[in-house]
Amino acid sequence: MCKLLSEWSPSDAAIDLIKLNGINDEQIAKSLAYLRTKSELDNIDDIDGYDNWSSFFIMFCVKANKKSDA
Repeated sequence: MCKLLSEWSPSDAAIDLIKLNGINDEQIAKSLAYLRTKSELDNIDDIDGYDNWSSFFIMFCVKANKKSDA
């Protein structure tokens, strides 16, 4: 399991699950770019409630998409 964000890439399964929530490729790419460049996140151990980047990324994309729909 990859602990560092800089070494992680979303799996096909994570992307498929995100797309099932109505999120398109452009929104997924923007979310990934934001996490890698604009956030101070580095290590998954620093995020309470998540033990891997995939689960965090899925929830991040879903929540970001809901805010943009409002």
